[in-house]
Amino acid sequence: MKDIPTQIVMLGGGYVTVNAYNSLAKRLKNQLDNGQVQITVVCPLEHHVFHGWTAESLTGIVQPKNQESPLAEIMPKAKLILGKAEEIDSVHQVVYVTLNDGSPLGLPYDHLLLGVGSFDSEKVKGIREYGYQVKDRDAFHRTKDRMQELVELAAQESPLMAQQLLSFVVAGGGFTGVEIATNLAEFINLLKKQYPSLRNIEPKIRLITGTEHVLPSLRPRFRRMIRYTEKQINNYGIEVINNSRMKEVTPAGVVLEDGSFIAASMVLSTVGQSRMILDGTEHLLRDSMQRLYTNQYLQITNQSNLWGGGDACHVKHPFTGDVCPSNALWAIKQGVHVGKNIARAVKGKELRRFNYPGLGQSASLGLWKGITELYGIAFTGWLAWVMRWFFFHYFMSSRQVMLNSVSDWMHLFFKGQ
Repeated sequence: MKDIPTQIVMLGGGYVTVNAYNSLAKRLKNQLDNGQVQITVVCPLEHHVFHGWTAESLTGIVQPKNQESPLAEIMPKAKLILGKAEEIDSVHQVVYVTLNDGSPLGLPYDHLLLGVGSFDSEKVKGIREYGYQVKDRDAFHRTKDRMQELVELAAQESPLMAQQLLSFVVAGGGFTGVEIATNLAEFINLLKKQYPSLRNIEPKIRLITGTEHVLPSLRPRFRRMIRYTEKQINNYGIEVINNSRMKEVTPAGVVLEDGSFIAASMVLSTVGQSRMILDGTEHLLRDSMQRLYTNQYLQITNQSNLWGGGDACHVKHPFTGDVCPSNALWAIKQGVHVGKNIARAVKGKELRRFNYPGLGQSASLGLWKGITELYGIAFTGWLAWVMRWFFFHYFMSSRQVMLNSVSDWMHLFFKGQ
């Protein structure tokens, strides 16, 4: 037995880390039990956040706490350190951390997983002060609280003022933006039962996309899914502003790049991601979006004991050669594979290539309305919505939190909404 255990340090508490841990715990069970291997997870939060129900949590269907799985529960054999990685010394194999209480800590590693993900971009002027975002947990709660507040205020005002209060801009024509815009419209329609004064008020929701159509990643293959999405957007009365981008967010609305101004009580942004560049990693190869390049084994390029996946990394699709999509399922599968390869490296075995071909993609467009692509087959309507519902619950990390989420949905269904 080694006197000093092999140290595997994983940064972040997202999909990559959680699923890498699961692979490691399965393949290195004996080594973990007898102390030959130690796994340490560094994360400022105590929970893993499942982002699949973002729109549903914003609109109150799923309680935010039922998106959160305690890291100590889902990674029981790991040592959890609450803090933020600041610097990596790859020569001496040490990662330097600032703990949540402000004290410093140095962690030696034999293998280091960079599962730090991404965060909302704040490049648009005024987005931090006046805009609303959803990726960061504090930003998510701020957005959720403001949406509820606007509805409650509108219910107490005159029809004219209520109409002004219920004016929203959602920036981003991808899956997240479309889901938020459509579910926001559904949410307000449902609340009209609770607030009779709003029954004759139609919210003004505008969806801004920098492309010619929404959901550009589905073109040209899945036109039927796009047509269905556009139909639902139109049925909700959502106005789509194509080929436009935000220039500045103000207290009264948003200025577009062409100089036009759109008044809104709330501007929600789902566009742009930024990546953390840890001190000591500046020399590593990155793409134009600051994602770290990985090789076919999910090692950081030219590094044998640095590993990565998810939003933080540029991982090539094993069959198309393009960059893998930036979504939860791909991060999950990359995490699983990273864990397998770290375990093989610890055991001195040959590494295996990442060869996941993809499963599909899905979006909710409000209750019982959805789009799903599964192995290249397109589904729309209630069936697509139900498929998404089952898939998302299946991939939640904690069975208890999953059951709590199901309970939230059952409460909604039995209320007859």
